[in-house]
Amino acid sequence: MSISPHPKSAAGTKPIEVAIVGAGPVGLTLAGLLRKQGVGVTVYERRAGLHRQPQAHVVNTRSMEVFRRLGIDRQVVAAAAPMAKLRAITWRESVAGREFGILSLMGGEADERMQRLSQSPATFVNIAQNVLEPLLYRRLVELGGDVKFGHTIVGVDQSQAGVCLEINADAGGEFASTADYILACDGAGSSVRRALSIEMVGPTSLQKLITVYFRANLDRYFRGSPGPVHWIVGPDIRGVLIGFDMSRVWALMTPYSEPDRPEDFTSDVVEQMVRKAIGDPDAEFEISSVCNWNMSAQVAQSYQSGRAFLAGDAAHRFPPSGGLGLNTGIQDAYNLAWKLCAVIKGHAPSTLLETYEQERRPIALINCEQSLCNSMRMGEVDAALGASSMSPVRPIDALHEVTPSPDLGLDGDHAEAVAKRAAVASAIDAQIEHFDSFGLDLGASYESGALSPDGTDSPPISVRRYDPSARPGARLPHVWLACRGKRVSTQDLVPDEGYLLITRDKLKNWRSAVAVASAEIGQPIRHVCIGPGADFEDPQGAWERVCGFDKEGALLVRPDGHVGWRALVKPKDPTVALVTALKSILRIRQGVSADRQLVSARETQ
Repeated sequence: MSISPHPKSAAGTKPIEVAIVGAGPVGLTLAGLLRKQGVGVTVYERRAGLHRQPQAHVVNTRSMEVFRRLGIDRQVVAAAAPMAKLRAITWRESVAGREFGILSLMGGEADERMQRLSQSPATFVNIAQNVLEPLLYRRLVELGGDVKFGHTIVGVDQSQAGVCLEINADAGGEFASTADYILACDGAGSSVRRALSIEMVGPTSLQKLITVYFRANLDRYFRGSPGPVHWIVGPDIRGVLIGFDMSRVWALMTPYSEPDRPEDFTSDVVEQMVRKAIGDPDAEFEISSVCNWNMSAQVAQSYQSGRAFLAGDAAHRFPPSGGLGLNTGIQDAYNLAWKLCAVIKGHAPSTLLETYEQERRPIALINCEQSLCNSMRMGEVDAALGASSMSPVRPIDALHEVTPSPDLGLDGDHAEAVAKRAAVASAIDAQIEHFDSFGLDLGASYESGALSPDGTDSPPISVRRYDPSARPGARLPHVWLACRGKRVSTQDLVPDEGYLLITRDKLKNWRSAVAVASAEIGQPIRHVCIGPGADFEDPQGAWERVCGFDKEGALLVRPDGHVGWRALVKPKDPTVALVTALKSILRIRQGVSADRQLVSARETQ
């Protein structure tokens, strides 16, 4: 293959610093975070533009905190589906037909709901991917970045000096470009991952599905139970109906299996599938597109190969049950971005990048297992109903007249019907973890990596329950503080670049420790005191209850808002303790001058 050099990588010019492959939500988030720190980024996307179809739709609270740091959280909330319509998950014969059961998303005690809302300055949203991506793209452009659409990576060659990319541009043929690092955010079928020969671990195929995207006004059918997910359990059509804006934009996902093939789902077939799923022969709808996809449960064997890193679906592929895939990817980006910035700017040795896999892969394994568990537990509802929501649909059946619904034995006051209705309701209630993973959302914590442990025990993993903790590795707990008459979240104290040291007293020893440590590592450390008479007061005592250190201790927070170190009590020498902790986080060898080691590291990068 003869490849001409790209003009920007001609001899004598500095190569781009980071190449990102894929302009989906993960790639765009990662690019925006890097540009916000002034890192040079080039994003390559094989498609001609952003996604046209809705695809993913759940953005959890932690991801919204990332968007808050990126400066687009308000735009995302404004563009998302109305919260008032996110009321329920239903199991039904069809949209217009009988409702077999309902799982309320508004359940729980009011105190519990308020408690959850108090755990973050952000909240989850339901937003279609093709609505989210333009917001991320516009923010990237505002930050001085852009995307090269119609550019396909066809080869990756690494050396100690950097990465050479072979690129096929739709409008300009083949050329070569260089980068310091390449980040693969190019989805489940990642070409970069294949080029790096990184294997995926886990089941390759759990189920094959056809997705039909369509537009229709279905408001009148849902009556008092609007919501984002509706399981269709009919004699002729089965699957799940996804609502993106809860009003007009929908997707019907239906399983199929051999001997049927994707091409057997012709326009006539999918039209009848949608008509039967709606359950009204006179319903008006417009089909936007049809695609087929493979559901798997896999995590990459490695997240790094030299100067190349995987993020998002390129690193992990989950069943969609629970909406954990997109969100795990957004948080991959948040973890990797600050570490790349630190290394590229010479603030940390390249060994810091090894902690990306150490921290994020265990989280992906947990989320993959939970997604798989969610998917498998759906069978409990099917068993209770005596009908299946996810057994394969044959295209030939879709063209037949509507089959009369079988008697499922749910009607009447006799003991068997009462017992069956109770069993169905119980099975549906047991699906709550499928749609409520608040504990995994805010409770994701790193056990090893870019942190300095304090010897406290790790809390048990809980899918739904989140107990705020300031233990090293945990997300910095959110508390509303008072500052000059305004409310400020602890989350907003974290600087975009550098570190945050939180103390509860204005001790001179900590102030001098910050000055010395900042000079030692060459990065700013913001020192904030939270307590009576301080700039940031804790009027409700919430911070005092969750911080876990005494009046003379301290907490060091990384740029991604995770705790890196905690001094439960005042160290014998705060300066030595803080410098030692920072070197541990940044992987700077103890006993070696940070300045001397980082100069050496820069020379080898």
